[in-house]
Amino acid sequence: MSAAAVTLRLAEAADEPALKSLWCEAWQATYPAFDYEARWPGQWRRWHMLEAEIFVALREDATAETIVGMLVLAPQEDDALLLEQIALPPAEQGSGLAHLLLLFAKQKAGSVLRLTVNTFNERAIRFYEREAFQRCGSGINPGSGLPTFEYEWRR
Repeated sequence: MSAAAVTLRLAEAADEPALKSLWCEAWQATYPAFDYEARWPGQWRRWHMLEAEIFVALREDATAETIVGMLVLAPQEDDALLLEQIALPPAEQGSGLAHLLLLFAKQKAGSVLRLTVNTFNERAIRFYEREAFQRCGSGINPGSGLPTFEYEWRR
């Protein structure tokens, strides 16, 4: 995927330090009550246990290629796809990059794309609802104990 000087590719092992930094920065800005540095190893293992595909969004300038976003998609038993994460650093929020990542996820999803979002994350909720996701349930985040909403998008 390429748009607005951003390319998307599967993450490589060498990307992990940059992904950790990006993920921690994004979540720290969203909900500063947790130590995301401490949570990272478990999150990274979880994505691999889910057999998720981790994509990185890259922006190139004259001297370097920088990871400016990440997308994590995990297959589900019923042929749906779980949107496990979209993470952007605060500087990229509102740039349109999340929309591009979500379009890519919808293309990969086939007929159903699911996600869970913390109920306090009003910005993300507004974004997903604008992107045609329908709330279909609620629950508790097993990692944080916080309440969540479940959403689905159907083709």
